[in-house]
Amino acid sequence: MNLNTQHDNASQIDAQFYIAKYLFPVIEHKWIVLFTTLIGLAIAIPISLLVNPEYTSTAITQVETPRAKMISKVTEEIGSRTGNRAYITAAVGRMHSSAFHTEVLKVIPVALQNDLETPLGAKGQIMSKLIPFAKKILKKDVTAPKDNTRITPGRLISLANRIEIRGNTREGTIEITGTTFAREMAAVLVKSYIDVWVAMNMDANKSLIRHELDFTKDQRDDYYKQLKVAENELRLFKQKYEIPPALTSVTDMELQSQLDVLQNKLANTKERYKRIDDIFLDLSRKEKAVVNNIKVINPPQTPLNPSKNMRIPIILIGLIIGAATGIAPILAWDYYKGNIRHKKDVYSAVDIPIIGKLPTIK
Repeated sequence: MNLNTQHDNASQIDAQFYIAKYLFPVIEHKWIVLFTTLIGLAIAIPISLLVNPEYTSTAITQVETPRAKMISKVTEEIGSRTGNRAYITAAVGRMHSSAFHTEVLKVIPVALQNDLETPLGAKGQIMSKLIPFAKKILKKDVTAPKDNTRITPGRLISLANRIEIRGNTREGTIEITGTTFAREMAAVLVKSYIDVWVAMNMDANKSLIRHELDFTKDQRDDYYKQLKVAENELRLFKQKYEIPPALTSVTDMELQSQLDVLQNKLANTKERYKRIDDIFLDLSRKEKAVVNNIKVINPPQTPLNPSKNMRIPIILIGLIIGAATGIAPILAWDYYKGNIRHKKDVYSAVDIPIIGKLPTIK
């Protein structure tokens, strides 16, 4: 019981010691603490106004294996298949590339381009606004307005920092999240990424067929010229020997031999042209039948509330720093003076037992 009582008394004495040693000096100089706290608040409020809230918008897309609807006499239902791990990984890597960011910068509106000029984060926003202001005050440097339509490495980095792309290889989905300072621009940024991705992906899916189509078109044009030449030769031959256009045989054996050669040449040329024309039409149908293998299952929405707002935390930090600026020197000065505030201070100073306590006289 005695040990427990002594332990409880020690605990009580320790609490009283900390109150007397650290709280009472602050209370005695409360006006200093209040003054420094107000100064910290006065500095923090203007700084907080330099930091704008950040808004985010997210879209989820389903990626399928590229395919073309093959046109044939028998109509078959083609089921969709989600993209495999390699295809999803490649798509995410493509959207992180500088070439992709360049295409996005070409299509985003001017308001969003202006939004990209300010870096994310409280520190980046504060520095981006204070540095030009300080330069203008100190050096009176009036710079020309920036051309936000130019594509520069800095703007590409700024755009890359505003977008977050995560691929889910198991479900075949890609999540795109964009961050802006203007509320309505967050959804615009994500939609711009999706539009560019769909366009580039469709073009990639069609590229192989388009290459074959261009080659076949050149061949078809050559065969068409050969067909016209053969038709013209047969027509001139019949005009020369006054043979009716519809007539395919004559009594003269020599003329008939020449006529057969020209007619066979025309027939062979027609057959080659028809064959290459059928191939060309089939490739054209396949190119038009290439479907978009990117489906937006959760479109970007305009955010209602900011995802990050540092104004209140900055004000709280200013209050804490202001109060600490006043409390720290008060405690340091009290320690330096060696004020007696608790019986432990007496023990440490004179090493004499305490036999009583004088009451406070008012």
